[in-house]
Amino acid sequence: MTFPARVRYLPVTCFLHHLYVLAVMMLLLLAVGCSPGEENSGTASIRARASYTRYASGFEVERYPGYDLVQVFDPWQNSSHITFSYLLGEDPGRLPDSLRNLPFITVPVKRVIAFSTTHVALIQALDESVKIRGVSGSELIYDPEMNLRIRRGEVVDVGNDRALDYEKVISLRPDVMFLFGVEERIREISDQLTGMNIPVVFCGDYLERHPLGRAEWIRFFALFFQKEREALRLFRGIDSSYRALTRITADLEEKPAVLTGLPWKDTWYMAGGNSFTAKLIEDAGGRFLWDDTESSQAIPMDMESVFSRAVRADVWINPGDVERMEDLVSFDGRFSKLDVVAGGMVFNNNARMGPSGGNDYWESGIVRPDLVLADLISIFHPALMEDHRLIYYKKLK
Repeated sequence: MTFPARVRYLPVTCFLHHLYVLAVMMLLLLAVGCSPGEENSGTASIRARASYTRYASGFEVERYPGYDLVQVFDPWQNSSHITFSYLLGEDPGRLPDSLRNLPFITVPVKRVIAFSTTHVALIQALDESVKIRGVSGSELIYDPEMNLRIRRGEVVDVGNDRALDYEKVISLRPDVMFLFGVEERIREISDQLTGMNIPVVFCGDYLERHPLGRAEWIRFFALFFQKEREALRLFRGIDSSYRALTRITADLEEKPAVLTGLPWKDTWYMAGGNSFTAKLIEDAGGRFLWDDTESSQAIPMDMESVFSRAVRADVWINPGDVERMEDLVSFDGRFSKLDVVAGGMVFNNNARMGPSGGNDYWESGIVRPDLVLADLISIFHPALMEDHRLIYYKKLK
């Protein structure tokens, strides 16, 4: 995958986790009444162990001779204490009898279906995009190479969670289908696919609160392609670059107040104070106007309550699909009265758009949060990033 900028990556040191074998087996034996691979108990103790990840909280990996035990936690909004477990390896014959009831996926996989454009980007970053045979929402994909493969018929659009084409899915014969959904109903789709012998793996990367937590899912996908070393090297470079940028803003006293988003049908779904967006604003040296809210998900708000704080905004970012300042004002005439609009300090994260509407912010921008952070620092504190040219953001004119 070609990124708009590169960082120097650090040497790789691969850490293998061999502890707690008996504890894992006991927890799996206690799990009853669940879908294949799912547990309703023991989640807290699983998460408390020495972690495979540094930032991501949505998955964990236990590595054993001959196989990996991969666990995905609470993969849709408002899910709680749900764990899906998968076994990855080359030979199911090496599994202990106590784990043979769990889904087994032979790796490396050769044919996959990606249900999210972000998953496409993570797989591309591993240089494994040729293995992608199916996608969901092909019109939302930015990457030119993937769009070319779609036009050639090498990659098929299988529909979305509300209109999934099961016949196309079956015809693609995927080794694994990476699935995600925002509601629990996605479990019904998973059950149907499993009943058709389609290996399904849930992904909850979009629920990560830390930008580096989302990017760290590259290590999750790497397990399926047996590219753990490459993924660790890539992620360490991204992590190092991101943390170096946060040191630039760490001691700032003056921080601009930041407004984000745009209303939808008179409701403003504001990012929560513990969200991915709020963390980026904080690390870029901004002060999110709703940093006092504790939610990690979008909070529905009425226009009046938003305007009461928006009048204090110094910068406005991510205003939906708006392209020009006049479009923003025509959307709601009251916006013209905001100082942030009058001062021209509105920036949107749609600088890299594909011909059919795909936004690279949600593809390579998720893989490279360090580049997104550099953009935001340049917007909030231009004197600190004089030589930086915006990558994912552009100023509305």
